[in-house]
Amino acid sequence: MTIGRRRFLRGVLGGVGCAVGLPALEAMLNGNGNAYASGEALPLRFGTWYFGNGVPGEAWAPAQTGPDWMPTSCLQALADPIIKPYVSIISGTDLGVGFGDHITSRAVAFSGATTAPTGGQADAATTMPSCDQIAADLLGATSTFRSLELGVSRAYIMGGGNDEFSIAMKDGQLLPAEFSPKALFDRLFLGFSPDTRELDTRIGILDAVKADADSLRARLGAADRAKLDAHLGGLGELETRLLTEPPTCSVPMAPVDPLDDGANEPLSARSRLIVDVLVQAIACDLVRVFSVRFSQAIADVLFWEAGVNEGSHTLTHDPSKRQMYIDSVAFSMEQFAYLLQRLAAVTEGEATLLDRCAIYCTSDLADGQTHTVTDYPVVVAGRAGGALKSGEHIAAAGKRTSVVPYTLLKAIGVQATSFGDATYGATEVLPELAV
Repeated sequence: MTIGRRRFLRGVLGGVGCAVGLPALEAMLNGNGNAYASGEALPLRFGTWYFGNGVPGEAWAPAQTGPDWMPTSCLQALADPIIKPYVSIISGTDLGVGFGDHITSRAVAFSGATTAPTGGQADAATTMPSCDQIAADLLGATSTFRSLELGVSRAYIMGGGNDEFSIAMKDGQLLPAEFSPKALFDRLFLGFSPDTRELDTRIGILDAVKADADSLRARLGAADRAKLDAHLGGLGELETRLLTEPPTCSVPMAPVDPLDDGANEPLSARSRLIVDVLVQAIACDLVRVFSVRFSQAIADVLFWEAGVNEGSHTLTHDPSKRQMYIDSVAFSMEQFAYLLQRLAAVTEGEATLLDRCAIYCTSDLADGQTHTVTDYPVVVAGRAGGALKSGEHIAAAGKRTSVVPYTLLKAIGVQATSFGDATYGATEVLPELAV
């Protein structure tokens, strides 16, 4: 039998209809497993991952170029043999803004443009769309959710600031992020707001769709039955984890001492839960475009889980604390690596989700201590279904940083002849990255 790629398991939960998406089963694919049975290509995905305050240059870019790059202190997590073949380190590019300002640089890094090239204003952003929103115009047109904007650290907001450091920009507006794994889960899989129904007072969604799941299982082949059971088992395990997860730390009104226990955000736990929900949504083809703001610009994120005892923005400006700076960035890359590992673990036809992703990872500065914007820190992950080369350290001295997101956009099928504006944008791809 063959079934449509948009087949959902349906049921009723508390009098409200609900649906659970399915992974790419063999019954949805052609005989080669490289397209849907209908002839439609398997979907591509586009993502961005952002971490604030730049990187310590001496511990970032590998000494070797090409496929045999050896990880530096900051990039150890990306040397995992499962994901390293999918990761490319891009060094040497120049953002083009002169002196780096957190706000302006962030806008240019993700949109190739800025409305305030001299920087300094908290509301300086861009009237042009960020690369993820350009991707959403193409990939999000036929998915349930056009795009997802996600966040992990709320340190700046907890300190009394506004949520003004979005990396997703559309129609001149900064798109807010979702920081709650539980709210994200409800939004994606249940279709109602957690404000109206508590997770711990409802029956499980898998119980609601059990009858439909049993009916489908009886008509599937052995391989698809096993995949369906594994998928539902993983979704049930994820729901159980969310139900039993201890309450996240409350948001203090105005924390003064960054070493206070109340400021120790559960960064790793929150990041991994958000990633787990996101990957489930991607596997179900609910969403194809996402952005993750792991830590914010100017924020004094306390990377206590990495043994760092001072806020990240403050320590970047103290030359005597470079090791803590290194440890903070290395910790951020560990969380990024977890996303890649989870994507690589989910098979889709003849490949994995990571094979069909194009993910752009960067920051708002090159070196946070000196506010430089040359030799910009960029990581690319995924192969965009074969349209991207991967697994290399590419030295791209003299290139605008914007060539990287433009190359990724072209790889997923965006037909635009340029990205960003004439000053900071790009009109050509990076040949070492594009197939």
